[in-house]
Amino acid sequence: MTITKYDTLWENYYSNYRNVASPLRRPSLFKWLYNSYIFLHLSCVDTSNVHRLADFKTCLAMVDTAVDDSCDNASLIEKNGGDKFSYEMLNMLYNADKVASGIYTPLQPNMDNIYVKTTFDIFSDFLGTHVISFPRYYDFRSEFFLAIRNVAESMEFSYLLNRNKIAYPYSLVVQNKGPSTMVEVLSILDLMSSESFDASELGKAIALFKMADVVAMLNNAVNTWKKEIIERDYSSPVISLALEKKLVKFSDFEKISAENIEENLSPLPEMINDDLNKKILLMEEFVENYEIKSFDASKYINNYRTYAFESQRKNKQVCKKYCELS
Repeated sequence: MTITKYDTLWENYYSNYRNVASPLRRPSLFKWLYNSYIFLHLSCVDTSNVHRLADFKTCLAMVDTAVDDSCDNASLIEKNGGDKFSYEMLNMLYNADKVASGIYTPLQPNMDNIYVKTTFDIFSDFLGTHVISFPRYYDFRSEFFLAIRNVAESMEFSYLLNRNKIAYPYSLVVQNKGPSTMVEVLSILDLMSSESFDASELGKAIALFKMADVVAMLNNAVNTWKKEIIERDYSSPVISLALEKKLVKFSDFEKISAENIEENLSPLPEMINDDLNKKILLMEEFVENYEIKSFDASKYINNYRTYAFESQRKNKQVCKKYCELS
């Protein structure tokens, strides 16, 4: 029997990732994601697979986080070489099918950047060793890799917005940022592990997953916008809405304190939260019009509603505790 250092695969991966990660990417983030994924799964998944799937989803979320930081964390990008670094990271996602098959060709043949190499090692091991073992991997592999390419496209959009400092309309930012939270990708992992899912319902399921992606992304925006001010991530929906409403200018991030910018933007998260709730209502309307029999779509929607409520409640508690200690 092989004895591993940690009980979960994600913890083993994190033992390497933490050496290159942003200081903000603490193990508590991935522990929280792991616990969330135990809760966020399709009802067609056998209960015996839930914890294993949560572990695998956390591994993929770690790769997602690593690539996301390489596209919207200004100091990390500068530290690792700028444009070449970001596109090397994106290239892995755009060519995930080749990574899984072991025929991936990096943009920089020597791949000497330790951040890039660490992320690639995690991603290639996860895809080539673990995902390929799912019972219905070959049934849904094409949709899985297309969804990952959509994630890459979303992150490239964020990178270009940040690099060029372009104020896109909030609606376009939401449209393009949706896939970045990987909900569609992770939900397809559920399908790959489900023997009972009827493949003829795949189109309806993916449409629902894409809507859930937007809900998760908006929820993430409501909870992380203060961090994104510090990181100068202008692709944050909160910041993009502020730029659109001219509450802040790009130059303000260079000369005005983060605290003062927070004060100017403080009404916006509630507006975005209203948008999030409207998206959930659209999901409910969708499943009324397009019945899905292979899993409980209403439960899936309610899971994301509860997830949004709980994560925002937790975020408020953390902020309150921080203020009391300050």
